[in-house]
Amino acid sequence: LCYLSTFRSVGARLPCFHIETMQVMMPNRLLPAVFAVALLFPAAAQLMRRAEPKRSSGSSQLHAALREALKSVPADRLLHVEESLRPSYEAFPKDARGNLPPHQVLPALVRSYFAKEHGWLLRGLEAPGAPIIAPGDNYKNARAPKTGTGEVFEIHILQDKAPQLSAALKDATLRPTVSAAGLSLGDVVHTVASLEQLLFGESVPLLRAAYFLNEIKFDEGNHVATPPPITESQLHDVMLSYLLLFRHGLPRNLTDIKGHARMRHRAKRSSDWKSLTKFEKQAVSDSNSPAGGNDTISWSAASAAVLTIAQRYGEFQNAECSEMKFALTALDRTGSGRVTLEDFHGAPGHPHYQFTEKEDYLRKAGILVESDNEGKQVLIANYLLGPSNCIASSEYFAVCCMNECEGIVNEIESAIQAPAAPALQIAKAAAEIRARRSSVQGEDVPPLPNGLMVELSSIADDSSAVVLHSPAFRQWLHHAFPAECPRPTAQEDAAEEAELSEAREWLQIDEAARIKWEPLVLHPSECTRVPEWHSQNEAVIGGDGELDPPEMVEV
Repeated sequence: LCYLSTFRSVGARLPCFHIETMQVMMPNRLLPAVFAVALLFPAAAQLMRRAEPKRSSGSSQLHAALREALKSVPADRLLHVEESLRPSYEAFPKDARGNLPPHQVLPALVRSYFAKEHGWLLRGLEAPGAPIIAPGDNYKNARAPKTGTGEVFEIHILQDKAPQLSAALKDATLRPTVSAAGLSLGDVVHTVASLEQLLFGESVPLLRAAYFLNEIKFDEGNHVATPPPITESQLHDVMLSYLLLFRHGLPRNLTDIKGHARMRHRAKRSSDWKSLTKFEKQAVSDSNSPAGGNDTISWSAASAAVLTIAQRYGEFQNAECSEMKFALTALDRTGSGRVTLEDFHGAPGHPHYQFTEKEDYLRKAGILVESDNEGKQVLIANYLLGPSNCIASSEYFAVCCMNECEGIVNEIESAIQAPAAPALQIAKAAAEIRARRSSVQGEDVPPLPNGLMVELSSIADDSSAVVLHSPAFRQWLHHAFPAECPRPTAQEDAAEEAELSEAREWLQIDEAARIKWEPLVLHPSECTRVPEWHSQNEAVIGGDGELDPPEMVEV
């Protein structure tokens, strides 16, 4: 009742009891009823103002598809995705309702999340201008990049496994900007979480194959049959087989038991077997999978463990990328994030990697820069994020080096919490990031040079603010963090410019609508339906709650 009184008072602040006080005053069984009424009552808020114009949207269709897709997403994972995406959401221009432009921004956010969190390259959402590599193929047979920035609804696993969600996203993101509703933070988070869960789910068929290859008998031909409980020792064998299958990539032979035994024997003799088994045991231990009867592990518990492994594998395999980065930066004589082509090809071999990519590939992939003064140079950050370093190729994604630059951008976004900021504020945030990296990673990172400050000030707009999501700022990031942030390609610059253009149109439409309809939006004090106990009638009702004599009322 206190809630209803406060709400009905249209903004007046009335004293309310705390929940603890309410529990003392009324039986617990009445509290759910009170809050149920409270949840229903906000519909009356529409009485306080005239209806505002609504952009036409497919949001109801999208929300219905997301509700279905989110059924298998754990709540803690949903919270993690929101925490990861929120800084970028805050840094993109939004309308008065807090919605993002519907078209260009979503692919950038999705691509950034998976590159930062897992190092995943999603089939159907390759980076602008990136070569297209078919499942099971390698960078040497890459096809020419497709035009445009790519669309989330074109991601292969969405089209195959969640066609309803793919269709809803297509409808929501391809509407003309003038009539689209845009995307809220919830829309973006739920889309990414649903997509991530679909990709995690691809681990389950590989887990079934690992059971079979370890000769754990069950009806393999029946894809809904539940494999039997297994011992803890068998669980570790199965998980290691899963990891070998996953790392091998396409094509895989999931029925050759003897061939798998030979591959496992070779793996045990390799230098990274110890780290692989350590990773597997830690992931299984952290999955908190309950044991079955007689201390056996059920299929559901094994499935939960393999999802933990899939979730963490990107970070585990990134250790090889860190080794490559260390080796290349050791060859960087100027600290510019570049290595001469001669030094690149002349680097000593390593059990996990070799710098053998041909010059033609490096040039086409935007990794090689050439000049009369400095000759041919390999860009370290561009090389690490290139397709030749992607492993574990599957039908729907490949695992590549994790994108350090997206993490740096997130740190700047968290510090700024706005689409644009003065150059000095951004420079301060960047300098603090460089200092932290120097302290945590033991790297000798010099302070931000004055030349970078001058360059940053030069890209500020007419209001002396630097736009975070712009081609010029991405280029500046490459200069400030040359070994982490890749040099943008022409296609990536065009994609950033398209995002900016759509954002400008989005905000112009929103501002025009606000100016048009603002005179029709009533302030609560203008409402003519006022109950007699409202604070506006305080002069009519005395402090003791009794009506004052009529003659004392001022008219």
